[in-house]
Amino acid sequence: MELELRHLRALVAVADSGSLTRAARVLHVSQPALSGLLRRVERSVGGPLFVRSPAGCVPTPLGTDVVAEARTVLAGVSALTERIGERREPAGPLRVGGYCGFLHLAVARWLRDRPWSHGVSVHEDQDETATLARLAAGSLDLALVYLPPLPDPVVPDGVESLVVHPHEPVFVILAPDHPLARDPLVPFTGLGEHPWADDPPGTTRWSAYLQRVCRRHGVALDQPHRPQCLATLLDLVRAGMAVAPALATREDRPASIAVHAIEGAPLWQELRLCYRPGTVVAAHAEEIHAAAIRSYAGRQGCSAAFDRWWLERGRELLAG
Repeated sequence: MELELRHLRALVAVADSGSLTRAARVLHVSQPALSGLLRRVERSVGGPLFVRSPAGCVPTPLGTDVVAEARTVLAGVSALTERIGERREPAGPLRVGGYCGFLHLAVARWLRDRPWSHGVSVHEDQDETATLARLAAGSLDLALVYLPPLPDPVVPDGVESLVVHPHEPVFVILAPDHPLARDPLVPFTGLGEHPWADDPPGTTRWSAYLQRVCRRHGVALDQPHRPQCLATLLDLVRAGMAVAPALATREDRPASIAVHAIEGAPLWQELRLCYRPGTVVAAHAEEIHAAAIRSYAGRQGCSAAFDRWWLERGRELLAG
């Protein structure tokens, strides 16, 4: 079998996401179809390229070499495509991906009104690894992602980024009459005494980071709920059946959803704007970055927790 670009993109997607399931979502194919493609490629190159492990889908020594060669070929094709693309105006809308709450839509609206933009197409994926893999593969033009502070790098080669905020705290949402809502600051140890709703443990980089911080503080979260959509999670919170993590920029809903900071801010993430070099987004990256920061700063008033943090540390960190 002669290898094609789609085969190379599939190998890189599996390597970057560390999971056949996530890679299949990135590539917009079913997992069985991706597994079949991978088996055909492995027969063609003469050996297994990935093995399953507790850490996910890990390249074999042969897989490491083949993926490295695939990246080289794809980078060359991307450079050629970008050189050709520089000679003509972009024909379609800018594809904005990621998952960052209000800022996603705020930046999309701003982009829509730029003279160099031909409209905007909004995409969302809570898995930042999958989003960045899609960006590197050319399926997205711009991504706004939260990166938890873990040692393993997640931004792939061929993607550049600008920091919107280097150290945004993670807040929690809970029902206004929840026992933990009595004080402005929720004690981190207190979270272990109430049901928690979040990503299933070990499935995302966020869940790995959360577990690491919990171990450090001696907190064991009781996680009976595994909602797959935001509406279900919010219903659990409104009913007083769960406490859940929230972006610091989430809007307070006094009648149904209370946003509170966690005492000592033990959980935080870095917010980044990511893009590929040599594209129309790259040509206007600083302009887009400045617009994102203005929108972020204008979020004051979304909750008392955000306003307190902004007054004490938000402005200082953003200015830095």
